[in-house]
Amino acid sequence: MQSLLNPLENLHEVREMLLGQRQHYSANFLNRETGNINAYEALKYIFEAFLCWDPYQVRDCLNIEIVKLMKMESLINRIPCPPELDRSRDLEFVAWYLYPQTKNCNQKDLSIKVYRRLIDGEIVRFPKGYFDGTKRGWFRAQCTFQYMLIEYFPPFENLESLYKFFAGPEGRKAIQKYKLTVPLQELYETPLDYLHDSLSPAQQSEALYCKYKAILQKNTRKRKARKAEEEQHKKARAQRRT
Repeated sequence: MQSLLNPLENLHEVREMLLGQRQHYSANFLNRETGNINAYEALKYIFEAFLCWDPYQVRDCLNIEIVKLMKMESLINRIPCPPELDRSRDLEFVAWYLYPQTKNCNQKDLSIKVYRRLIDGEIVRFPKGYFDGTKRGWFRAQCTFQYMLIEYFPPFENLESLYKFFAGPEGRKAIQKYKLTVPLQELYETPLDYLHDSLSPAQQSEALYCKYKAILQKNTRKRKARKAEEEQHKKARAQRRT
């Protein structure tokens, strides 16, 4: 990222903040046009010139107490934070942004991280728009389903027993129990679809998917027919009463 700061003219605000000579960065310093770049440069200046940290120390040592001590809140607020992370405590995202070589996890790791927090009760829901229908949203759904299968289910007897389970009511109950109702509702028609999409190509069976999908569709038609028949009976009874 190309710097727009002249250390002799602009970084004096950083020094004044650290020395307690000003309470806030100026509106010009954090303006809409160059504020993000100024924040980027200011943070690197603090870490490298004042704290004498290398990029990996920024990733591993930064905490909220240091952020407040060094008056970095308004600067860090200009940095995008992955939705899986809590910007008030998961401060590794600062190093990832300033020093990309320090990033030590991938999208799968982040998806599992937020899912575990949901399961453990640290958060009450997935981030808003987390399963938004984009390629990344679908991938997040697949990662969380795979994690559920590995961590919370004993091995299935065979692949067919796995497909059969998620084609039945127990599969839907399991998804509800393990808090994956949101991606199911957002992206998939049935738990069977969610399962099939989440398996690796080597694990997927089109034959089993089609078999149990046909059974589901047949059962759905039967339920609709019964419901329509019940409605007809209700109307007939109502007409007889009148």
